[in-house]
Order: sequence, then C-alpha cells, then structure tokens
Amino acid sequence: MTNREQPDEVGRLGDELRARVGGEFRRSAEDDERAAAKAQVRSRTLEHVAHELLSRGDTIAVSLAGERIVGVVEHARGDLMSVSTSHGGRVDVRLAPTTALRVVESAAVGGRSRDRWGAESFVARLRELELEAASVTIIATALDGPVTGIIAAVTPDHVALDEPSGHRWYLAIGGIAAVRPG
Repeated sequence: MTNREQPDEVGRLGDELRARVGGEFRRSAEDDERAAAKAQVRSRTLEHVAHELLSRGDTIAVSLAGERIVGVVEHARGDLMSVSTSHGGRVDVRLAPTTALRVVESAAVGGRSRDRWGAESFVARLRELELEAASVTIIATALDGPVTGIIAAVTPDHVALDEPSGHRWYLAIGGIAAVRPG
C-alpha cells in the first residue's frame, strides 16, 4: 500500500465506523422513544382519554350496562364525560371500570377545549339534575334496563329517583353508569 492509498483506506474505515456507531445510537434513541411512548400510554386514565376525545372531536361509541351510546364528547372532567348523540340528546357517563370506549369515526377537524363552567364530576352533574327537577333516565349496572323519573335526592352513596308511577328507586351511585336528561 502506498502512502497515497493509506489515507483513503483510513477515511473509508472511519466512515464505516461512524456509520456503525451512528446506527447504534439511532437504534438506541428509537428504543428509548418507544419506551417513553409506552410509559406515557400506561400512565393514562379514562379521564385522560375522555379529555383527548373531547379535544379531537372523534365520534365514539360508549358501551356500558348493556347500552351503547354513539356521539361526540362535549364535556369531560373528573369521572364525568358528557356525550352529544346524533339524535341531539345528551348522555352524562360516569367513567368507571364498567365503561368501554371506542372511536368509531375520526374527526376531520379538531374538537373542543375543556369547558371551565361544566360540572366537575359525575356526582356534581347528578346534583345539577336534581336541582333542575326534570325527568331523567338512569342506566345502572344492576338493572335490566334504564329507569326514568325525577331525582329526588343525591346522597353520599345513592340517588333517590321518583318514578312517574309514584314508586321510588334507591340507586347506588357506584352502580350508575350514565344518566340521560329529558
């Protein structure tokens, strides 16, 4: 090998070494990014998911207590997610272990920002409905179907609901999956 060929060989070996080391750093950085993204997903709660769905404006399906509700999230705070249905109604959902959410259609444009004036929790929304003294339909996990009436009282652990027939239901708040005003 002549002196002239030696720098070319050293340069080629240097380029090869840099490419290998650069590739290892790139793979390591990609692995770190995947691990960070996985950790972020693992730390999310249903409250985080509901807020994201509110922001994106996707059409979702909510499955709970034998019911399926399809619509767009219009409010999300704490354990409360309010869904505006295609029929123009509203359903207030309690985010709980019995709730299943699914995106059925991604929005073409963004959704909404978090509403500062909405109810802070599902119980707060029940108390608003109690004050309105309007008819509501409650979907509960322990019932074969929804029940309709007027909320007479929201207590620390249950809701007293008066049916139009005059009978009263006592529904554990933990078992209420959703409430539909009107």
